[in-house]
Amino acid sequence: MSTMDGKVALVTGGTGGIGRGVARRLAAAGATVVLNGRDEAKAEAVLAELGGKGCFVAGDVRSALDMRAVAAEAAARFGGIDIVVPSAGGNDDEARTTAVRGPFPDLDLERVTTFIGAAVAAKLNVVQAAVPYLRSRGGGSVVFVTSAGGRVPTPGQTAIATFSGGLIMASKVLAKELARDRIRVNCVCVTVVRDSPSWTAAFESADAVSDRHRRQYEKIVERSPLGVAAPEDIGDVVAFLASGESRYLTGLTASPTGGLTVH
Repeated sequence: MSTMDGKVALVTGGTGGIGRGVARRLAAAGATVVLNGRDEAKAEAVLAELGGKGCFVAGDVRSALDMRAVAAEAAARFGGIDIVVPSAGGNDDEARTTAVRGPFPDLDLERVTTFIGAAVAAKLNVVQAAVPYLRSRGGGSVVFVTSAGGRVPTPGQTAIATFSGGLIMASKVLAKELARDRIRVNCVCVTVVRDSPSWTAAFESADAVSDRHRRQYEKIVERSPLGVAAPEDIGDVVAFLASGESRYLTGLTASPTGGLTVH
C-alpha cells in the first residue's frame, strides 16, 4: 500500500472495536491518527499501540458542536485533516433493545425513528465538520463504516436497514457533491466482527441482546464462508479506500463480509 506519511486521519469510535482496527492499519501505513471517543483511558491503550503517533480528542458524535470542536483540534494540532473515518455508532445499546430491533409489529416506532436520526447524525456530523479542512488540503478521503443491513434485507432490522441504507445513499450523494473538491467518499458495510462491542454483547454477555438477535449472529458465524472478520480485516479495507491506491474510487459501497453477502 502506498505510504500515508504526512496524512492526518480522524477516526470516530477509534478507542475500540472496528475503529481500533482501522486506527492501527492507518497508523501502520504512516498516518497520524486522531482518535475520537468518550473514554480517555481506552484511548491511551490504543495510542500506545500506535506508537504514540496521534492523540485523543473527546466528543459526542451525535453533537454537531462537539464534532466541529474535534475537527478544529485535530487540524490545529497536526496542520489539517486528510482522512475521515466515521466508525462510531452513536448509541449501540439502543440499537440492541427489543423496542428497536425485532419483529416490525412489536417495535416502538418513536424510539426507532429517534434512533435512526441519531445514528445518521453520528456519521454525518464529523464529515460536515471536516470538509473545510479536507478542502484546504486540496482533497481527501471519507470512509464510512456501517452495517451490511443497509444492503441486505434481514428480518428484525427495520431500524438498522433504514439508517444504514440511507447512509449508503447519502455517501453516494456526497461522493458526487465533493468530487469537485477532490474529496472521495466511500462506504464499508460490515456484519458480525470479532472483538467488537456487538460481538461482546451477543456472545460474552448474558442479557445484552435478545435470543432472536443472538441466534441471527450465530447463523452468520456458521454461514460465513471465509470466517468472521477481525477489526483489522475491516481496517485493511478502510485503509485501502483511504490511500492513494484507490484515488480513482468514489461512491463505492464495499461489503467485506467474508462471502456471506455477494453484490
